[in-house]
Amino acid sequence: MTDTTDDTTMIREAMDRTTEGLPPLPDLAPVAVRLGRRRRARARLTVVGGAFATVTAAALGLTLLPGDAGGGPAVGGVGAAPEAPPTPYRTPVKIDPTPGEESGPAVPEAERDRQARFQQRAAGLFDELLPPVVTDVRPVDGRVNLYQVRAQGRNFTLKLTIRPVQADDGPLTCTGFPAKGGTCEKVALDGGREAYAYRAPVNEMDTFGARIAFAYGKSRVTVEISPSEEPGKKSLSSPVTARELTALAEDRGFTDLVADAEKNPVETYRSPVRGG
Repeated sequence: MTDTTDDTTMIREAMDRTTEGLPPLPDLAPVAVRLGRRRRARARLTVVGGAFATVTAAALGLTLLPGDAGGGPAVGGVGAAPEAPPTPYRTPVKIDPTPGEESGPAVPEAERDRQARFQQRAAGLFDELLPPVVTDVRPVDGRVNLYQVRAQGRNFTLKLTIRPVQADDGPLTCTGFPAKGGTCEKVALDGGREAYAYRAPVNEMDTFGARIAFAYGKSRVTVEISPSEEPGKKSLSSPVTARELTALAEDRGFTDLVADAEKNPVETYRSPVRGG
């Protein structure tokens, strides 16, 4: 009978000879990080959604416009395109108008549907790309540029603006930015682009908001998170730093979102404004 120890030694030596000269295994850490981030995003949605199931735009009553995914041949037909996975649905948050606030012109139903789809897409990207301190991101109903961010047990407002550069818009710069309590940093992005990261006190000198701004094509893009202000509670600064927000500007998915919004603006209708 052959000794088990001898057999094990022979197998190990054979494996060593087989793998000799092969290149080292690739570093799997970056892949693991990306997968972990995506799983975290899905876990957030599971916790927040609870009983909410993943549904398609049709189930939500959102009419798909020409050019949207899902408008190809029927699944199963000859030459049918693969069915796109449904977009996870995040329940919009409703915010009551503040006293003295007036509404803009009525938005047509088809445009509201398009804006709602844009918000769902943006909310998913924010949920995936913002730091782990953010546990939930939801669109604000009827406010295409507003989102509710949940972090540290509090709600914060995130504002995303993608609009054509106006004649009275000055160049993006740190010049003239209030130095007292605030900071401004010019950040280099991929492709020779640049962004400006701002940190500024809001209402109180020790409560800060975070904001980034950068140019894309003929548009100006801003992303900002305001402090949390709740009655009877101390205000909290933005849970995300301005530098962390700039990671959005370098993400391909977010860049695609900006490119689509520049081609087909979603802020063509005036948002509600505060009356004077």
